[in-house]
Amino acid sequence: MSQAQLFAIAVVGVLFGPLLAIWPYRMARWSEILDAIGRKPAGRVEPADWQVLLTRVFGIGLSLAGVVAAVLYVL
Repeated sequence: MSQAQLFAIAVVGVLFGPLLAIWPYRMARWSEILDAIGRKPAGRVEPADWQVLLTRVFGIGLSLAGVVAAVLYVL
């Protein structure tokens, strides 16, 4: 893996991972709002509980990957 790839993974992981882990409901809701574009209005869009949990788990994993990539980039 090249240094540029490690740097890119580190930046994305450190910037977006904590957001997904700290505010999973908001991020999952944003995803649902974007998915609902073009559909007939049926009221407020809410994410499912499994999607919020999956968003949090993905955020934690992305954060860890970003930290590991940052450490490998520095070394």
